[in-house]
Amino acid sequence: MVSTRSRLRHLIEARLESVDSLDAVASAVFEVVGAEIPNVLTCLATMDPSSGLITRALKSKPLEIGDHEFTAAEYGAPDVNRFDDLARRPVPVGVLSVDTAGSPSSCLRFREFMAPRFGFTDELRLACLTGGTMWGALALYRGEGEASFTREDGARAAEIHELVARALMRTLVAPERVPDPQRPPAVLVLDESDRIESRSGPTDALIDVLGGWDAGDLPASMLAVAAAARTAAGTASSRIRTLDGEWVTARAVAVTTLSGVRSVVLTVETPHPAAIGRLRLAARGLTTREKDIVQQVLLGASTKEIALELHLSAHTVQDHLKAVFAKLGISSRRELIAQFVG
Repeated sequence: MVSTRSRLRHLIEARLESVDSLDAVASAVFEVVGAEIPNVLTCLATMDPSSGLITRALKSKPLEIGDHEFTAAEYGAPDVNRFDDLARRPVPVGVLSVDTAGSPSSCLRFREFMAPRFGFTDELRLACLTGGTMWGALALYRGEGEASFTREDGARAAEIHELVARALMRTLVAPERVPDPQRPPAVLVLDESDRIESRSGPTDALIDVLGGWDAGDLPASMLAVAAAARTAAGTASSRIRTLDGEWVTARAVAVTTLSGVRSVVLTVETPHPAAIGRLRLAARGLTTREKDIVQQVLLGASTKEIALELHLSAHTVQDHLKAVFAKLGISSRRELIAQFVG
């Protein structure tokens, strides 16, 4: 007999075992989690595992506004239970009412738009990791007249984070469509409210394949990289899989005009194959050092050049490569390049 505590994990594991698309993962999560931990809205997001930025956001029901405010809050000022903070916890879950000792209004996003815009009264958040890498995130909300989430709700949700992460990872590293290397980059200049001030290149087609307009807002993936660029760093980048199975790289640079306006220049283009190869490696169980070496191989570096770049001996580089070949079931650099680039 399945215990109440593990019932959610059991149900999710059964539903996700054979799903092969992001929409199918979202449908299973919304249905099962909604039945086991009732809520008024569930949001599921995929992440670029390198940058930690949201690459797509799906909701259990439509909202009247898009994701501009969500992404601005998530990648703006420090706040309670941000996903990157949850990912560093031993148990990557946060219950707003619990973590604020019953004062959710101390949370900036709750105070500024979750409560006034939607009437939400509590939030449960889960970072979804496998192998120490965050591939996605889950957020549940409750509204007026509903009880707050409990510690037990959080503990039950935490049991499914790796199952959801693995399912999301499978959809992101599945065989993809080969991108057109001649496709020109799309460049957008966004104002402080993420409205397009100017554009060049195939921007309309790009917006469509990244998820389309959401209640007047750009897709969450574009908003996330723009919001991240508005931090002190001033720049941000993310790898995003399109709805038609291609990969693109989005790079954002924040620019302060003479009048003090904080605009963002957002460029979306076909990525270097090595950048996507590294994402695939994150799903194969390689160590950080092994990933570094494979990245160099994909860039065409020799053993000597890799040793110099990473401050290793040539013998150590070769030992790491042997370990990589064993994990990937291959026997040569040529096979490695063909697997991740060809």
